Amino acid sequence: MTDIVVVDDNQVLLNVISEIFKECGYTVRTATGGFAALAQIRIRIPHVLLSDLNMLGMSGFELLSVVRRRFPEIVAIAMSGADPGANVLPGIAADAFYAKGTTNVAQLVEIVRAIENRRDVYAARAAAPIWVQGMPIDRSDTSTVLVSCPECLRAFPHTLPGNSPFQDQRCCPHCFEPVQLAIVRHSREPDKTIFPTSEVAKQASESAARVRRFSGEPTGRMYQP
Repeated sequence: MTDIVVVDDNQVLLNVISEIFKECGYTVRTATGGFAALAQIRIRIPHVLLSDLNMLGMSGFELLSVVRRRFPEIVAIAMSGADPGANVLPGIAADAFYAKGTTNVAQLVEIVRAIENRRDVYAARAAAPIWVQGMPIDRSDTSTVLVSCPECLRAFPHTLPGNSPFQDQRCCPHCFEPVQLAIVRHSREPDKTIFPTSEVAKQASESAARVRRFSGEPTGRMYQP
């Protein structure tokens, strides 16, 4: 697995992660949002997708949900600076999770290398809900959103409960197929997670050297931020 698409609306962090994986020998394409990522995937299906969760426009919750259903062969890794945990958050259509800002960036390279070598990655996947944007049908009534059924593609209204975020299951009124739903609330501003410049350079160099040492390749240039 050498082809990676990295998605993040933090341009600085996007550039850092991209350069680190290029230094480690991966082919890397970038996107600043969910719709741009889908455009990259349509051009060529990558082996790995790294996506931030909280993004403007189409969130990572929605993107990963779409990718899981349309491109199940892609190994997906979710990233977030809002959750310090090391495991995939419940309901997220991802095979691994990286906590931005709380673990060093070299750990992300190790996560990708570990997940791409797992033979049970597809069998280990748990069922994930369909994440949809919480856009009300009527501005005067924000309690009801419009949902499209993934089976018959027809839309139907869905009433939101009081808690947020939430997961729920509805039966499509058209084809009667059960639809497991989750509503995402969009970020109002881009993620601002940063890494100290000196630390990024050190971690990038160490990760690249480690990958080359495992593969038997000679060490080359080192990433300079």
